[in-house]
Amino acid sequence: MNEIINNLLSIKQKLDEFESERRKTELYNSNRFNPFQFMRTDEIGLSKILAFLLDPKEIHGQGDLFLNSFLKFIGKHNFLAYNSTKVSVEKPTRENRRHDIFIEGFLDNKRRWIVSIENKLRFASDQEEQLKDYRIDIERYKGADYCLIYLPVFKHNPSESSISESEWEELINHQNAILLSAEDLIKWLDNTLIVAPAVRQFCYDFKKFLKEELMGNTERANDLVNYLLEKENNEALYSALNILDSYEQLYENLAGTLVNQLQERFEKNYKALNNYGWKCNFNGYATEKEAGIFLDQENIYWGVGIEFSERNFRNGYYGIYCHKEKYGELHKLLQDIFDEEEIKADFKSSKWWAMWKWLEGNLLNWDAEVLSKIPSGELADQIFELWKPLLDVITENLDKIKELEIKKL
Repeated sequence: MNEIINNLLSIKQKLDEFESERRKTELYNSNRFNPFQFMRTDEIGLSKILAFLLDPKEIHGQGDLFLNSFLKFIGKHNFLAYNSTKVSVEKPTRENRRHDIFIEGFLDNKRRWIVSIENKLRFASDQEEQLKDYRIDIERYKGADYCLIYLPVFKHNPSESSISESEWEELINHQNAILLSAEDLIKWLDNTLIVAPAVRQFCYDFKKFLKEELMGNTERANDLVNYLLEKENNEALYSALNILDSYEQLYENLAGTLVNQLQERFEKNYKALNNYGWKCNFNGYATEKEAGIFLDQENIYWGVGIEFSERNFRNGYYGIYCHKEKYGELHKLLQDIFDEEEIKADFKSSKWWAMWKWLEGNLLNWDAEVLSKIPSGELADQIFELWKPLLDVITENLDKIKELEIKKL
């Protein structure tokens, strides 16, 4: 055991050396800088970036270069016959949904084909019958061939709630649907011979953003993997693999420690909610999707929490969860009592959450740097500061909430 710990300490030392070397060269190559950190890169922002590249009329000046290379990449060579195109973001459907990216190809003034891209690059959950409705909407455009693209960060089929497995397979078999990922976007751009240097640099930065921000393939991680794979580092590799064998237990224990720390802070600061029956708990498995940390009552599904839409604490959001269909009155009351603009700013509402927003900065994805702050209680302090404004308002309105007489399910 001591040998493994010593090897892990040597890995930490090597990571520090990599970081030191990167900082030395930063003056010349700005290796950590990416202009995308200043851009809107939520779901709509990323849709606009992709639509910009795929629109031949846009000011990138590359004409149909990106669109044609994309159509070839997805195997839609028959879509290359067009005189004009129309590219839309958030295209409304007749059922009051919106296609994230909607591309129409026209030949001889007739709509010949449609590509609809459902962008899940920010890990948004599938909505009820979402892709099914998109298919129905597209098929109303008579005489047009179509391709429905599902685009998560990492490849996985849409959920059964969005479209049945048999219907999705039917679309795939008839070449009316395709599954892409962030890695596929990188491959597409790698295979596109961009002429303008400025646009080429933009795409380089975009690919770097996809790799590092969304996929988690940071330069630091790549340096470590390459180091471990060198022949003379067999002992370090052995130690790292031993830790990987235990990583699920490590994640679970870290989550348990964090819950206990948050419970201590909650009991100290919110006695009324504590007496109401709330306590801190962890829901799900730390290494699986949709795990979360919540303050609530057992079997009464509303409270304050943090949830992650991807495994290993990735793509987190927080707020007040409350199922609109199960607790309609409470859902409305929660939205009514949170009328202070500084609290409501940037929060959204959904069927499952009365108020929610993405975690910001390094809290969006809990990597080693974030998780290492659990033993000291630093991460618990950060989370509790996010929750406090929400807990304060709920406490002030607890009597109104109690009047609804919410029952356990």
